[in-house]
Amino acid sequence: MTEFIDTRDKPKVTGVMIQYYYVSKKELWYFANNINMNYDDSNIDIGNQIQDSSYSRKNTRNVLIDGTIAVDIIEGKSKIYEVKKSSTLKKPAVMQLKYYLWYLKTKKDMEMKGELKIPEEKKTKTIELTEEDEEEIEEIVEEIRDIITRDTPPDADLENLPKNATYRDFFQI
Repeated sequence: MTEFIDTRDKPKVTGVMIQYYYVSKKELWYFANNINMNYDDSNIDIGNQIQDSSYSRKNTRNVLIDGTIAVDIIEGKSKIYEVKKSSTLKKPAVMQLKYYLWYLKTKKDMEMKGELKIPEEKKTKTIELTEEDEEEIEEIVEEIRDIITRDTPPDADLENLPKNATYRDFFQI
């Protein structure tokens, strides 16, 4: 059973933070502490263009909920979609979508299904939230809060960092 966590005095955890948690905890810390190097990242622009051109007929797009999660597409009251440029970071993308499902379930009492869409690769993956996922997400949320409230970032794990990670060059300094 899902336990509600009192978040009044705790920092918000966003979907992007969930994704960064799986890519690089150091990048997560920088992002959460407003050290943002994404301002000129062409991959973000390309991703937005793909989303806009591929799913213009879907019901509701780019929905910010509670200033915490930003759902790409909501279809009625049953399904949400997360649109990605590529499947390179599949696990982080899946966990981001599962976090959205968990958030909607625990904070908004809405049980939904999710779909991860990668239009450039013509891939779609249906995502459902399991009890194990809920437990993992609750642990991750607490770990993220711990990481982002530290005075200094964690060490970088360059071996697992994708070649095109936003902060890659900065980590090597």
